[in-house]
Amino acid sequence: MSAPNNHYKHMERLLTCGLIADTLLFVLYMICAGAGIIWLKVILTLLTVFLSAGILTILYLSRELAKRRSQWISAGACAILICLLFSIILNFPSPRPT
Repeated sequence: MSAPNNHYKHMERLLTCGLIADTLLFVLYMICAGAGIIWLKVILTLLTVFLSAGILTILYLSRELAKRRSQWISAGACAILICLLFSIILNFPSPRPT
């Protein structure tokens, strides 16, 4: 196996773990937003945005953003970022009044 291929496999493994963590942070954000825990919602929002932006930045700096083999990682990070931003804009989910 060649050295560049090993480098890409290592980066792909790292970014896959980052994408899974990003997804879990988004799920926790949705749970906290639905429960009305504002302070945790803000922290999770910041963490999710920074992680998604970090994944996209790493892909951009390594010139892998537009390559076909990395499109699923960039699409996943963009999808989580877009879902989070729409959730914030639409204020969904919001706690139900009792």
